[in-house]
Amino acid sequence: MSLKTSLFSTAATALLAVPLVSGAANAHVSLERSEAARGTSYKAVLKIPHGCDGASTHTVRVEIPEGFISVKPMPKPGWKIDTVSGPYAKTYAFYHGKSLKEGVKEIQWSGGDLPDAYYDEFVASGFVAKELDPGSSLYFKVTQLCAKGELKWVEVPGPGVDAHDLEAPAAVLKIAGDAKSAATGGADTGSATAGSLAVEDGWSRATADGAKVAAGYLTIQNSGSAADTLVSVETPVSDKGEIHDMTMTDGVMRMRRLAEGLEIPAGGSAELKPGGMHLMFIDLKKQLVAGETVPVKLTFKSGAVIELKLPIRALGSSSGSSTGHSHH
Repeated sequence: MSLKTSLFSTAATALLAVPLVSGAANAHVSLERSEAARGTSYKAVLKIPHGCDGASTHTVRVEIPEGFISVKPMPKPGWKIDTVSGPYAKTYAFYHGKSLKEGVKEIQWSGGDLPDAYYDEFVASGFVAKELDPGSSLYFKVTQLCAKGELKWVEVPGPGVDAHDLEAPAAVLKIAGDAKSAATGGADTGSATAGSLAVEDGWSRATADGAKVAAGYLTIQNSGSAADTLVSVETPVSDKGEIHDMTMTDGVMRMRRLAEGLEIPAGGSAELKPGGMHLMFIDLKKQLVAGETVPVKLTFKSGAVIELKLPIRALGSSSGSSTGHSHH
C-alpha cells in the first residue's frame, strides 16, 4: 500500500468514526418528562438508550436526588429490585400533617438483559417536595453495568458550564413553580397535574366506524392532606361523559354509573383501567382513530380542573380484560 493510499485510508476511517462518537455522546440517559411542579406527584421514567460499547446492560443503578421524596420503584419482569434508604438532608412536609425525614436514596434493577440494540425504561414514582425552589434542578445519577464495562451518567454542570458540553450528563428534572388550580396536559402524553392532583398514564382505545361509546383509562394520584372526588367528565368527542365501574357478580359482568363521583383518598390514588373503573364517552360524535388524541376535562369536588389529551391506542389494545360495552 502506498503512503498516499495509507493516509487516505486513515483519514477516511477518522471521518467515519466522528459521527459514531458524536452519536454515542448524545444518546445519554434522560427523563421522559423533564419538568415538574413542586408539591406534586411525579413519575420518573428513565430512558436507557443503549448498552456499553455494544455490550448488553444487566444492572441499572439510580441515585435519587435530594428533594424527590416518598419514592417507590416500579417492578420490571425479569429484573430484581434493591433499594437503599436513609435520612434526607432536611425534613419535608408531606400529607396528613406528617413530615418525612427519610426515604429511598438509591434504586437498583439487576439480573435483566437489555441488548445494546434496544432501549428500555426504568420507572420510580415519588413526590417533588414543595420546599424546592422554582427554577432549580434535580439530577438523577445513573450507572449502567454491562456484560463488558459500565457507563456512569453522573456529571452535573457547574457554574458557567453548559450541560450540553458534558460527556456523561446526569438526567435532569427542572422544577417549576406551584401547580395552578387548573392544568393542561400539553404534550399529549396522557399526564397532567393540578395542585395536589396528578393524572398519569391516560389513554383511550380506537373505535370501529359507527360505534356510539368509548372509554378512557388513567390513574389519579392525590398527594394532598384531604380526599377529593372526581365529579364530572367532559369531552368534545361525545355528547356525554360519565364515570363507570364494572364488577363481576355471579359470573356476570355488570356496569354502573358512579353518580356521586369517584373519591381519590388523601395520599392515595385511583386507577381506571379496562375491566374496572373507567371514563365513559357516550354518543360519540366521531370515530376515535389510533394515533390521534381525545381532549378530556376532569372536574373535582375541590374545584380543581385538569385538562389533558388521552392518546388513542389501536383497536383491541388492552392492559386488562375487555371493557364490555357492547351492550350499550
